[in-house]
Amino acid sequence: MENNIEKKLQDTPVEKKASWITFRLIFALALFLVTLFLFVAIADEIVVKNKGDFDKDISDYIISLVSPGFTSIMQGITFFGSSTFLFPAYILLILFYILTKKSRLALDIAMIGLSSTGILFLFKDLFKRHRPLDPLISDVTGFSFPSGHSFSSFTFFGLLVYIVWMSGIKKIWKIIIAIVLFALAAIIAFSRVYLRVHFPSDVIAGFCLSVVWLMISLWILHKTDRGVSFPAKNK
Repeated sequence: MENNIEKKLQDTPVEKKASWITFRLIFALALFLVTLFLFVAIADEIVVKNKGDFDKDISDYIISLVSPGFTSIMQGITFFGSSTFLFPAYILLILFYILTKKSRLALDIAMIGLSSTGILFLFKDLFKRHRPLDPLISDVTGFSFPSGHSFSSFTFFGLLVYIVWMSGIKKIWKIIIAIVLFALAAIIAFSRVYLRVHFPSDVIAGFCLSVVWLMISLWILHKTDRGVSFPAKNK
């Protein structure tokens, strides 16, 4: 199935096509390999071998930032990475695309959301890392590595960035929206370390796993002709 990028490429000279595809492929491959390597390195060096200097140094610095007001803000921000927010957000996004006659995109979103949940719990159960002992909030359960809030936030907002980037809006708005969504996910990840319910390595690993899984998911969907066609850009 043709998508917006494929339509654009059809109207591009062969030399430009090859150059654009090569750059995009190299960038995507480099991003995939770097984040995969970083995730494996964190899992091996910090979690398995229990080398905690990295986590301790960052956590000690963040402790100096703690105040009642800032803690209240972080508690509010961390909500947007919880299943209480993300599950309804996924449902609304899926319903929106069903109602706008884009059932394939709705199905793709559902598949990525469900598979990412399975991947997250698989890795948590595999590593069984315990959380920090002195959290600033109560009733936090489950294992620590990787951070579910970090992984889920970067996956959901990363998916939104992909959808926006494939749309027909102006490029400047794509860039602005992408920056805002990435910043929101990053702040959510930071809130987990600030609230001392995760180690810094947990949230970095959550980000890396999110990038790897999202890229694999989108690649599989396109390779199996599940990629969604978007409206062509206005010329």
